[in-house]
Amino acid sequence: SPMALLHGWDYISKSVDLKGTLRNYLRSNLFRKYLNYTDDARKLVQEAEIRSALMQDVLEASLCYMRAVDLVRILIRLAIVVVFTIQGSPRSWWILVLMP
Repeated sequence: SPMALLHGWDYISKSVDLKGTLRNYLRSNLFRKYLNYTDDARKLVQEAEIRSALMQDVLEASLCYMRAVDLVRILIRLAIVVVFTIQGSPRSWWILVLMP
């Protein structure tokens, strides 16, 4: 049934903690990139800029990514509902077209 499939997807996505994993990945790679700068390049970057990038910018980037993932999740749910509705009643396609 589609509801069991959607419930299973929600359960798995909640247990993965994609937001925290993504945030840690972005922070560690951004800091690693900073550490690979030459000494002259590191002197050009202020400490406050790096701190802001590691805290605020990474947070914003991860939130944007999570919103994109949520959009894809919603579109997949909509596709599942449409497929099961058409399978259950093929003549109901016009209702799906009119649905906002």
